[in-house]
Amino acid sequence: MDVRAAIEELQNLGLTRYEATCYVVLARLGSADPRKVGSEAGIPYPNAYEALRRLANKGWAELVKKKPKTYRARKPESVRQTLEAHLDETFGMLSEIYNAPPAEEAELVYTLRGREKVLSKIREMVEGAKETLVLVSPTMGLDKGIISLLEAAVRRGVSVRAVLDEEGANAASLPREVETRTGNLVAVDVLVDDKAALISLPDYSACGWVDSPQVAGHFKQFLELMWNNSRPTGE
Repeated sequence: MDVRAAIEELQNLGLTRYEATCYVVLARLGSADPRKVGSEAGIPYPNAYEALRRLANKGWAELVKKKPKTYRARKPESVRQTLEAHLDETFGMLSEIYNAPPAEEAELVYTLRGREKVLSKIREMVEGAKETLVLVSPTMGLDKGIISLLEAAVRRGVSVRAVLDEEGANAASLPREVETRTGNLVAVDVLVDDKAALISLPDYSACGWVDSPQVAGHFKQFLELMWNNSRPTGE
């Protein structure tokens, strides 16, 4: 796999392009300051500075010296173990849903593939929210169309919560009525009115969704745990 392909694959794991590029460069350099990384990566110094700071927050890099700030890439194996732990937690929750006792009528988990189909389903769910809406979204999961629908939901009186990663929390122009928190995220999650739930890959390439109060109840417990473990925006 060449460097360009590696960067694209890292983006599929939820990193921005700058973050992915800086991680690859930092892995090659061993340790370096943002100016050196930016120069090697061919990106502006301020962008390299922010990308390295976010990589450290996400567990992809470590700050080894404060003045001047110097970072070191975490070993790929260590990063992989961290990601696997997050995925194990998510799929553990999915297993509970899958193995939940059947209701009177069989509940189906539907699968969609393709960015436009997944986005269309998310927009449909957000647009149909009547009382409550929970959105968990890494940076790659932010979509202007969805943000517009969140604004409309707030105007309808829907109670909206959003958990974003740090970059998304800083970049998203969400209504002030939306409760927001910040966390390290690996997937897009949507819960509507405690009865419809969806989990999507961060690039919207595939998702699973269900319209079932019973299944959504299990999903709600997982999202409540995520909310409690996340940080108030700005901290």
